Amino acid sequence: MIIYIYDIKTLTAVARPIVNSYGEFKAEPTKFYPDWNVINHISTEVEFQNPIYIDGVIREKTREELILLDNKIELLQDGEYIENNKIIRVEAPSYLFKKLWNKDINAWEEGAIQEEINLEVNRLINEFTILGEQKERWIKYGFDVLDIENKMGKNIIQRNYLLSIKL
Repeated sequence: MIIYIYDIKTLTAVARPIVNSYGEFKAEPTKFYPDWNVINHISTEVEFQNPIYIDGVIREKTREELILLDNKIELLQDGEYIENNKIIRVEAPSYLFKKLWNKDINAWEEGAIQEEINLEVNRLINEFTILGEQKERWIKYGFDVLDIENKMGKNIIQRNYLLSIKL
């Protein structure tokens, strides 16, 4: 097995000796790495891509630490931005048809183009007529139509929103 030896100050791997077991290394570290010094080095069975050393423990940095400590803002997801050294998450509004995160102003926007809007409005009109026909049949046979009416109401709200978008 490979043991990874890290310099505590730089967190770079300075050696990778091959041993039979981690216990064997811990018993005689200088046998496998003559420069071993418990003050300057830490050993582990894990190779870290982005190590961090806190309170005597070495581990992989979290996504948040990579963003905040290493300024890897490319790891921010849509709906996230940094403010006061914290990652702020903004939920996308449910009414948006095609959600688009604007990184310049840290806000969600409608990302649909006119053709997509037209197609969706037509789909919603077809859905609405089918719901209307279903509602009539259910009324005829005495079934409760509240669920259908709720779906029809949501359909109207979606269509009105899409038709209000000014591109």
